[in-house]
Amino acid sequence: MNTLTKFEQITGKAIGQYLQRALRFFQQDYPLLEAYYAGNLSSVKSDPFATLAALEAETQVYLTAFQTHGVQLNNSRWWFLLEEIEQIDSRLKTIRNISRWARSTRSNTAFNNQRAFDYVMPAGQTLERISRDMLKEALPEDSWAEIAIGNNIREEDYTPDGGVPLKLTQSAGPRTIQVSAVVDTMEGKRILGKDLHRALQFADNDLLTLTEEETVFQSVEILASLKVNDNPHAPNDGLQTAVIIGGNRASLNFPVISRQMTATFASDDTLKDFQINDIRVVNDTLRINYQVSTRLNETIEASITI
Repeated sequence: MNTLTKFEQITGKAIGQYLQRALRFFQQDYPLLEAYYAGNLSSVKSDPFATLAALEAETQVYLTAFQTHGVQLNNSRWWFLLEEIEQIDSRLKTIRNISRWARSTRSNTAFNNQRAFDYVMPAGQTLERISRDMLKEALPEDSWAEIAIGNNIREEDYTPDGGVPLKLTQSAGPRTIQVSAVVDTMEGKRILGKDLHRALQFADNDLLTLTEEETVFQSVEILASLKVNDNPHAPNDGLQTAVIIGGNRASLNFPVISRQMTATFASDDTLKDFQINDIRVVNDTLRINYQVSTRLNETIEASITI
């Protein structure tokens, strides 16, 4: 008697049929989901999603069966079968999060290659200027109307004082937003990513996780203070100690410092447009005032003393 038939006799579960359904899903439905989240399909039927949900639930039934009948399933052939079920469970969990691994900007019904983010109109700003300066639209004199329609804004709703909250969208290209530093769906603030606190801390019996805003500020602080060889994964990133030791030497190396910091910030693709606003020697220490923008076009101004 083969293993699958014996399992069915012991547990009453038709595991052979389950394995066939899982195989069909991985061969037929999974490629559709992968193409959908990569932006190669504009839409996909609900069937693959329904099959995924059904398989997830069914897999838990079989994992529970192994626990319930553990006394009878007590030799190596059952262990190999259990390993197969666990591998299916692991693959299903990965597929459930495929939008994150693919860094997709999907909507609920179809792939959406636009990045959505929140924005508050500053004083003196107009929708046309937002379209031109922030969204880089080719015809801002026309495309501003799309912002107004998308946010249900009438002309009397905004004044020169600003303060009007908007939901803006920006093209992410033909497939996905390429942000290698973040593994998540590229929607709103998620594009900034989340990280652990640099000084590992615990909260609610788990490692403390920063918000998106806290994460980007921590990243900026780390990159600004980074020295060559500090990061074993990218030992060339950061400032060379030789160019910043001693006030007189540092003052002669301002161009080198600017170039090295610019290259370091360029290594984090959640940030852009780094520039040094002021650099000077104060009491034999080096003070650098700089600014950098996030992928959401928010500008961070900060300084560091070395």
